[in-house]
Amino acid sequence: MNNNNTISDKQLKNLFKQINLTSPSSGFMENLMGKVEVEALKQAKRQKWILFLQMAAGIFVMLLFPILYIYFFVPDFFSRFALPPINLEIKPTTTLTGLAVLLLLVADTLLRQHYFSKRK
Repeated sequence: MNNNNTISDKQLKNLFKQINLTSPSSGFMENLMGKVEVEALKQAKRQKWILFLQMAAGIFVMLLFPILYIYFFVPDFFSRFALPPINLEIKPTTTLTGLAVLLLLVADTLLRQHYFSKRK
């Protein structure tokens, strides 16, 4: 047990005898509580990430399993669905209707922001 890298029992006993055990140094409790608080914050942050990852994995599995089941076990499931051809003709009524809806949404957003800024 007396290697060059290890400390013998006698040396450890001498070191412990030299330590003054009457009272801790000033600021010991504050430093200790600060370290405990930092560790508690790290633990809480870690728990949030673990919860988020668990939820993401659960959602991923819930979406993946039905798709894989349908793809491998239901024959020709995806070939039964065909998208209809999309007609991309530009009609003035459609364009004006879309612009009117967009204008109303922008106006609604601006009015709500103005209302809530005055309320505060």
